[in-house]
Amino acid sequence: MRSIVFALLFGFMALSPAAATRGPSNSLIIQMAFLRMVERLDFLANASFGPSVVHPQPEGRYWAVVGQLLIGAMTGHMRVVHFVAAVRLTCDDAANTDCWRLDKLAIDDRIVFDREIPL
Repeated sequence: MRSIVFALLFGFMALSPAAATRGPSNSLIIQMAFLRMVERLDFLANASFGPSVVHPQPEGRYWAVVGQLLIGAMTGHMRVVHFVAAVRLTCDDAANTDCWRLDKLAIDDRIVFDREIPL
């Protein structure tokens, strides 16, 4: 079920031929960040993602995605939180979800995932 949702979430943009020639679009980068965030933190599967901004990082093929989430709708304790997710493209096929990795994730100024530091 979850894979169907993700396929619909980024299917059309991932298949764009323009993405292969000039790098991934901001939309694809955001969608891959969302995918990896939900995979890492199960409770985000029910979150609503708000506006997000992509910030390319100097080392290339690496982006910070900054945005908002609405969490808690299922429990009735809704609140808006802010996130920063660092995602990396690890191979040349941006349309392949296996080529994307979540390196860091912070929610409301609290690091909840850091690939380099065991938490």
